Amino acid sequence: MAKIYLDAGHGGSDPGAVNGSRTEADDVLKMALAVGKLLQAQGVEVKYSRTTDTSKKLAVRTSESNSWGADYYLSIHRNSASASATGNEIWVIRTATANTQSKAKTILDAVCAADGLRNRGVKCGAPSYNNFAVNRDTNCASALLEMGFISNTNDSAALDKNFDAIALAIAKSLCSIVGVSYKTPDVAGDVNGDGKLTTADARDALRAAVGLEILTDTQKQKADANGDGSVTTSDARELLRKATGLES
Repeated sequence: MAKIYLDAGHGGSDPGAVNGSRTEADDVLKMALAVGKLLQAQGVEVKYSRTTDTSKKLAVRTSESNSWGADYYLSIHRNSASASATGNEIWVIRTATANTQSKAKTILDAVCAADGLRNRGVKCGAPSYNNFAVNRDTNCASALLEMGFISNTNDSAALDKNFDAIALAIAKSLCSIVGVSYKTPDVAGDVNGDGKLTTADARDALRAAVGLEILTDTQKQKADANGDGSVTTSDARELLRKATGLES
């Protein structure tokens, strides 16, 4: 079974970068837990550096990963600079092989596609010193992902708006890296194919019903909630009721 170590950066007495009441430590913990849940559903074994707002030394994190025999280590962070700085980037060890850089690029490209932010590229080393400890001290291939700038309210808004899509993008990328074929769960009403029924699926069905969107045959089957062979506003209403818990 493939093993992935998910490191939610900072935590506890170390909030990481801060913008008002928002902290890097909170943002990355939420993402790590969301990604881990998706990976576990694919049969991937996951170990977290933390699952609550607690402190943990970097040496302990990397030692845990090494002792456990992780196949890949991803440390999740957020950037901070000026209010205008924007985009996602990912860091690997300064001496990273082409293969390690390629794996990191897979993650970064997927995240940028999910949140629409600028792709700042795969970077080697660290901004002001030789290497990040999480890349230097891990035995397996590793990367440190910076999900946008917490100092930029637009970047944070993109993270919030596209949170589920970003988590899915990271999970799919990690599965690809460790050789696991990602299989989207077959969920009734899942028009957009993200493995769950949400209000977004109901919206897609409604747009299709009124002619504002064209669905594939598979999407039509998912959107046809009442099974009458067509997608109508009644189907969209039924999906919305199910997505919001008003109907089982």
